[in-house]
Amino acid sequence: MLDHLALGLRVALEWDHLLFMLLGTIGGMWVGVIPGLGPITAMALLIPFTFTMEPLAALLMLASISAAANCSGSFTSILLNVPGETTAAATCFDGHPMARQGRARVAIGLSIGASLFGAVAGMLAVIALTGPLLALAKAFSPAEYFALAVLGLSVVAVLSRDAPVKGLMMACLGLCLSFVGVDSVMGEARFTFGVLELQSGIGLVPVTVGLFAVSEIIGWIVTRESVNRMGALTGSVWQGLADTFRHPVALVRSTVIGIGVGITPGVGAVAASFLSYAVEKRASRTPERFGQGAPEGVIAPEAANNSAVCASLVPALTLGIPGGATSALLLVALTVQGLRPGTMLFTSQPELIWGFFVGLIIGAIMFAAMGMLMTGVFARVTLVRAEILAPVFLVVSFAGVYAQDQSLFDVFLALGFGIFGYLARRHGYPVVPLVIGLVLGTLAETSFHQGLTIAGGDVLAMLSRPGTAGLLGAAALLVGWTLLGDLRRRKESA
Repeated sequence: MLDHLALGLRVALEWDHLLFMLLGTIGGMWVGVIPGLGPITAMALLIPFTFTMEPLAALLMLASISAAANCSGSFTSILLNVPGETTAAATCFDGHPMARQGRARVAIGLSIGASLFGAVAGMLAVIALTGPLLALAKAFSPAEYFALAVLGLSVVAVLSRDAPVKGLMMACLGLCLSFVGVDSVMGEARFTFGVLELQSGIGLVPVTVGLFAVSEIIGWIVTRESVNRMGALTGSVWQGLADTFRHPVALVRSTVIGIGVGITPGVGAVAASFLSYAVEKRASRTPERFGQGAPEGVIAPEAANNSAVCASLVPALTLGIPGGATSALLLVALTVQGLRPGTMLFTSQPELIWGFFVGLIIGAIMFAAMGMLMTGVFARVTLVRAEILAPVFLVVSFAGVYAQDQSLFDVFLALGFGIFGYLARRHGYPVVPLVIGLVLGTLAETSFHQGLTIAGGDVLAMLSRPGTAGLLGAAALLVGWTLLGDLRRRKESA
């Protein structure tokens, strides 16, 4: 491992590689804070410009854009309750309440510290454990993927602890929305009602921007207040950075969850951030603090989503199976350079592979340094009155949604989900379970059909596999434990 790190460090520290990483980090930081835009669009636009670049420089620039956007997406989640990137949606739960309390700089410091730790630890784990992690990923069949999706859906019960029934109802709505579009198994259009734009399904970007960004902006318009209800900023970004490491258990646990989810193709960093948040809330002795500005509520999703992004490179580079959209685009860039992912890549191009891995660690450090310097400017946004912020961020949000697929229909979807999200919150229905249902619904359905085909149509044989049964049992225990706790609390309060 040390030899690999030394080789990667020597290659990554060449001046041209550092320059492209710096440019990618700066670009990714600004892309990440624009709701709905995200790194995928930026990477897709830049891939044609990498044709004539040296392979490692091209990969490092694209990966730096992805990493920086993934990290900076949390800034708007904290400051405005508007996730700049879908992976930062879970950071809204406790990051934004901290901003409302005047602790925006502390929350951003927590985010930067957790992101840096998650990225560096995740990358080091990938370097050290590529072989074992690859063997674990290979052991997953479609049946296990289905069970993993069910386990992810069971997280809804924990996230909706105060109203588990309403949370499960919203999750079911998210599942129903995931079925809209052309069936990936049979190839038939479902629930489109003759609307051509719905044949490609309901995208995650308009849903998340609508539920989080637009609904929050509607709230600003109604209340006519600034985000920061204290009228002043307290604490510092350095305090937040130090506080990150005062919660080592949460930091390490969330990073491990992110690595485990990241090596599983198709699940992605969004699921990792929600799952880690739910686990941390369940493990806490004072779960009532979550949603009110708990530091662990910022640390958990940020550490998990950054380590998951790093871990997703394992199946991408060794099997050619992308762990998410960003790793898929990196595979495209790799193929454009005439390189083929697989075990031979590690032996024939060691400088490329290890230079790339070490370069990601350097890129995470670059982002942390730049984020610390710019936090003061970002935090002042929370002091601006709603009459000024609302129209600006409404336009930015809709522009980000439109830029994703150049679809005006998506803009109307975002507006519709924004109104729905505002009304749902006012009546006590949590919106996060809907997003979880939408994210995991497609994975669950596709994996179920594939697993059933492999098992010859025998549902019992598919579900009785040791890994599948274990994951489904864990999901049942999680839901049952939460519902029993809810019943017990109701009896005690009666």
